[in-house]
Amino acid sequence: MNRFYFAYGSNMNPERIRERIPTARTVGPAFILGWRLKERLYADIERSAGGRVDGVLYLLTQIEIFRLDEYEGYPRTYGCVGVDAMIDPEHKVSAFTYVLTDAAKRAREGQKYPEAYRLICSAGAQWHGIRDAFHHKGDPLFSYNPARGIWVPPSQGSVTWGNAAAGAKRNAGGAKKPAKKGSKK
Repeated sequence: MNRFYFAYGSNMNPERIRERIPTARTVGPAFILGWRLKERLYADIERSAGGRVDGVLYLLTQIEIFRLDEYEGYPRTYGCVGVDAMIDPEHKVSAFTYVLTDAAKRAREGQKYPEAYRLICSAGAQWHGIRDAFHHKGDPLFSYNPARGIWVPPSQGSVTWGNAAAGAKRNAGGAKKPAKKGSKK
């Protein structure tokens, strides 16, 4: 039996979901109401009156769900909950998504996203044209290069995610080159 899966973190990124579940079928952008995004080392959601979380809807087979469960650490790290995923304001579907378990929430509370993870999430939101809750000022805008099959920031033509994240950190104004001896600043 096929089920809808609502992704709101790194699985929004087509490259990431393809690595985990190559046969996942993308339905498209969606959102859930009554929830908010929470940063706990990795993306999490929690109930919140008036809240909204944007994400991506996928259609998965039971075998694909079992595979995704492994990646998400279900049931130890993440549990599953049912949500009404809105495709638009008038159309909703029943879906499932992952939320951190109480033990994982306690262990991760207050921990920031790793930079590479945040950039993967941001690129996924950009790809689907949804509100990008992961973008920080100074981040590169990513684009997908189908010839190479990778996501790249415009300033870096031949990078993969590992060094894209490092490059983005450098390009965001992190480290400056030291002045040469004897030169004027």
